[in-house]
Amino acid sequence: MLKHSILFSISILFTLSSFYLEKTTDLNPTGTYEYDHGNNGNGKVKVQKLSTDKIKVSIFVVGGEPSHNMGEFMNVLKIKNGTAIYKSGDCGLKFVFTSKSVKVIQTGWDCEFGAGIVADGYYKKISSKVPNMDEPY
Repeated sequence: MLKHSILFSISILFTLSSFYLEKTTDLNPTGTYEYDHGNNGNGKVKVQKLSTDKIKVSIFVVGGEPSHNMGEFMNVLKIKNGTAIYKSGDCGLKFVFTSKSVKVIQTGWDCEFGAGIVADGYYKKISSKVPNMDEPY
């Protein structure tokens, strides 16, 4: 009886998790993502899907008071299972996409942003339209 209860519980968990897990292989990250921390800074990520495994990514980040330093980044990256990674020297940027957001994880400090600027954070998707990649903000 215990064996049947365990198997039933596992099958319920599997069924429920399938409703909540996103299929990252079908994910189209194209769009505009933003975060706004008021006086503590804000940022925008724009993404255009170029092919099944390549995206063009643009980031524009503004730091908070008092300096309001800025950082910009644009590059074509490979994407696999909803994740794109940029690495150059001491700078690392990882983009983890869902249908509603992108989490940016920055490692290192030499990403050529302004003093004290990092791109880390959760950016909420505000549009799924193809953004104008020529304007960073």
